Formats: sequence, structure tokens, C-alpha cells
Amino acid sequence: MPIRWRLRMTSLDVPLALAAIALVVLGLLVVYSATSVPGAHHGLWTKQLMWAFVALGAAWLAAAIPYRAYDALAYPLYLISLLLLVLVLVMGTSAMGAKRWLDFGPLRFQPSEIAKLGTVLMLARRFDNPKLDLRKIQYWLPALLLTLIPFALVAKQPDLGTALSFPVLLVTLYYWAGMPLGNLLLGLSPVFNVALFFITGSLWWFAGLLAALLGIIRPRVATLIVVLLLNGVVSYALPHLWHHLADYQRRRIETFLNPSNDPYGAGYQIIQSKIAIGSGGVLGKGYLKGSQKALAFLPMRHTDFIYSVVGEELGLIGALTVVILYAVVIVRGFRLAVVARNSFASLMAAGIVSALFFHIMVNMLMTVGWAPVTGLPLPLLSYGGTALLVNGVQLGLLENVALRRQEI
Repeated sequence: MPIRWRLRMTSLDVPLALAAIALVVLGLLVVYSATSVPGAHHGLWTKQLMWAFVALGAAWLAAAIPYRAYDALAYPLYLISLLLLVLVLVMGTSAMGAKRWLDFGPLRFQPSEIAKLGTVLMLARRFDNPKLDLRKIQYWLPALLLTLIPFALVAKQPDLGTALSFPVLLVTLYYWAGMPLGNLLLGLSPVFNVALFFITGSLWWFAGLLAALLGIIRPRVATLIVVLLLNGVVSYALPHLWHHLADYQRRRIETFLNPSNDPYGAGYQIIQSKIAIGSGGVLGKGYLKGSQKALAFLPMRHTDFIYSVVGEELGLIGALTVVILYAVVIVRGFRLAVVARNSFASLMAAGIVSALFFHIMVNMLMTVGWAPVTGLPLPLLSYGGTALLVNGVQLGLLENVALRRQEI
């Protein structure tokens, strides 16, 4: 038995595990630093430490159970996550203008984090089909509908940043399951339409891009008509959609495009984050010595803007170290998705890694002003029990694939 256990341990993806543990330890140190100033949330690092041990246990459990069990759990977990999202809208706890948490006695958690995992398993099960042909509507439309339901419920909270992770999951798994790239780009054309409208303020840029794309792909007539109709509807609705956004959502988009327009209001967070990161230089000001943090200029420094604390106190070297550790997690995760012989395991790994990558990139780009402030925490680093627990389960599932990569 000991020999068999040692052989089993050698199948783990050690670089993935070590990088994840290093990020959690670094996160504990930075959360302690970020909450060690007067008026901050003292003691949060001890709660984060407790959740780190819980997440470690959850990761071990997720890795120990054969992944075929998660195929069977896909539907129940997805349905439970939808029920929890509905309960959030009915009886959730509000904070900072959003209703995102459920309270059960002393326990508070975010169902949206659970919904992401449930959606990954559901989509992996849907796409694990040897007869799958994503050029046909009966194969790709149900997955779209299954993704739009949690997307709409999370966006209603409102939590647009987390909501956008659901379409990212879907697009990744469409591609991983074999959807032709040309079809995928045409399907994403409404997204490009929206993005270019908010960036340029005009629809003509997208019209030129769509014309070039159609010229290269040359779709069938039916597909061409559907794409033109869909983008026509989106183009007509965009100006009306802008006026129906919540005030804070419009301010976030405007601030992203030009933070200096409101340096003491909506642009304050991004400006202070840039100052913190820039003032760290190459070596940083030193652990516990960040002035932007100490003077409370940097908002949400233990959650949304924890990477700014890293940049200020540990400098460029510390910030790049974090980037390298995340790169190890993402690259090793996608490698597992490639080498896994089982289709469900491969799809599950690809979905998990795409969700992590989306959160990492949006959060880091947000801190340097290259993405709107969305409220997405930095995985494994930011304070938050639910997020850390779900991250632990996600990494455990990746190690699950590593342990059983040769199984069909």
C-alpha cells in the first residue's frame, strides 16, 4: 500500500501544486499587510488562514474522488447553484450597492462562485459526446441557453464582472469541443460589436471589421443572414442599452476610458492603484511599508486591489513573481487539458483554467487601468472565503485530471 501511494503521488502535477501554495502563502502575507493599518479590517488574515486550510482539504477531496463522479454530479450541482442564485435575489445580503451574498448563521458565501463550477461541469458533460457537431444548432444552442441563465442571474445582482466569466467559459469550451474557428468568430461578432461601440463610440469600426471577417470566412447564406440580423439588432439596441445601465456601471466604463475625468470620484480607485504600483519601483518600499496602503488612499486593498499592494511593497520583482506563479498555474492547467485522454476530463480542465485566467487577467489589468473596475478578486491572493474555497476545489479537480490523465 505505501508503494502504491508513493506511485500515486508521483502522478500529481507538482509545479501546479507548488505555484498554487506559493500564491496562497503570499496572499496571506499581503492580506495581513493590507489590513494592518489603523481603521482597517484587523484579523482578517486569521480568517483567511482558516479558509486556506479548508480550501486545502477541499482540494484533497476533489482530487481523491474519481472525476467520473463529477460527470454524474454535473446536473445536481448546476441546479443547486441556480437555486442559490435565485435565493440571493430574494433574500441575499446587500453591500456596496449589490446583493451577492447569502447568510446562513455565521456563514456568508457567494453562490456565483459555486455557479461557475457548476456551469463548467454542466458544459463539460454536454460537450462530452462522440456525435457532437457544433456546426449544428441542436448541439450548440442548448449550451448557450444553459450559460445564459446563470449569466443573467449574476448580472441581476448586479455583478457584471463575475457574470462575464460565464460567456468566457462557454467560448473556451465551444472551441475546445471542436467548433470551427470561423463559426466561433462569427458567433462572437455581437461581442466585438458591443466592445467597439463602447471604445470608439461609433458602429462604423465594427461594420468594417464584420465586412472583412465575412469576406475571409465566406459563410453559407443562412449563416450570413443570421449574423447580419443579430448584429443589426445589437447595433440598434446599443444606444438604448447604455441608458438602461446602472449609474455606477456607466461611470465605470467612462472611468476606464478616461480616469482623469473624475479623479476624486469614479476615477479615484484606478488613479490611486496606479500611484501605488508605480511608487514601488523595482524593489518596492518593503513589506508592511506601503504608504498608499498605510494612509488608506488605496481602496479595497485586501480584495480587489491586492495586486496594487504587491506592486507597492514588493516592487516590480514581486509583481513579476506573482505573474510567473499564475503563468505556471495556467500553463500547467491547459497542459492537463491537452494530455487528458478522457474527453470530459479535458473539457473540465479547460473550463476551470479559462475561468481562473479570466479572473486573473481582468483583476491585474484593472489595477493598471487597462480594464474597468469590475470587483473581481484575484484568485488565491485576495481575501474571501468562498472564492478561496472554490479555487481550492478547482485546483483539486485539475490534480484529479493529473492523477488519472491516462484513463479513458
